[in-house]
Amino acid sequence: MEFFQGHIPGAVNIPLFTDDERARIGTIYKQVDQEQALALGEEIARPKVEQIITLIEEMLPADIVIYCWRGGKRSSEVCRLVNEAGVAVKRLHGGYRAYRRGIRSCIEQPRKLCILGGKTGSGKTAILQGLQEQGIQVIDLEALAHHKGSVFGHINEGAQPTTEQFENDFHQELQRLDPEKVLLLENESYVIGSVHLPPPLLLQMRAAPLLIIEVPVEARIDRLVQEYSTTDKQELTEACQRIAQKLTRPRFLEIIDCIERDDLRSACEYLLVYYDHYYNRGIEKRKNQEISFLSLSGFALDDDIARVKDTVIIQHAA
Repeated sequence: MEFFQGHIPGAVNIPLFTDDERARIGTIYKQVDQEQALALGEEIARPKVEQIITLIEEMLPADIVIYCWRGGKRSSEVCRLVNEAGVAVKRLHGGYRAYRRGIRSCIEQPRKLCILGGKTGSGKTAILQGLQEQGIQVIDLEALAHHKGSVFGHINEGAQPTTEQFENDFHQELQRLDPEKVLLLENESYVIGSVHLPPPLLLQMRAAPLLIIEVPVEARIDRLVQEYSTTDKQELTEACQRIAQKLTRPRFLEIIDCIERDDLRSACEYLLVYYDHYYNRGIEKRKNQEISFLSLSGFALDDDIARVKDTVIIQHAA
């Protein structure tokens, strides 16, 4: 459970205790006696030591650093036993909690941001990927969150990380970037699926220049049809039901009927009316943000990427 909640990216989970065992030890520690809890922990862990050492040896010759949730008894004991077995390992002092404190401090640092916005289906992710390939600093927040942001955002994606793990992964991405250069992010709300953006990051995004790309609706529909054409009808229907209350009943039934008849193009057209309405309302609330607009063809990705790149560079050179 600890590892799922959050871990250092790239870490390998070798649990000393199962969740049930850890709960038993914790209960005795709090309700009975500290020494008895430590004795129980040693009794449970002793038969696992050989297997743990074997698993760690399989990772050699990599430099190995051992840590646990609090950086205390578990990691120090495992580190001691592994070193005694002749395998040189180090311990992360302060453990995962110390690592998390460093992450929060890093995310709070001011950065030179530029935000790329645009209505659903505008191809923002493809443009960001193209810009990254051309040397522009980009972090794909939706890729880290395993979600595209809308009620359909979970489709064709893996399980979402916890908000905590999202922050860990975002921090790792930051480490590879030059803080003196512009970082391009996609415009997001405070949640991406079930993942919440760190408040310090969201505040910086709202204060950064926002470039909104404007793409013809036909190009947007083409992109959405291509993306969801192989998606199970039931999955699309269930996603639509999540916004049913925000649609008129006749329009909702019309969309479902289009999906059932494999007329995904008409379904996307109807849905974009809904999404565009709420997108426009959201932009109208950005009273204090510097916003500019850039019209793109939507049908020539390479040309669109080049135009966005030129605009971003010009904006931050001014």
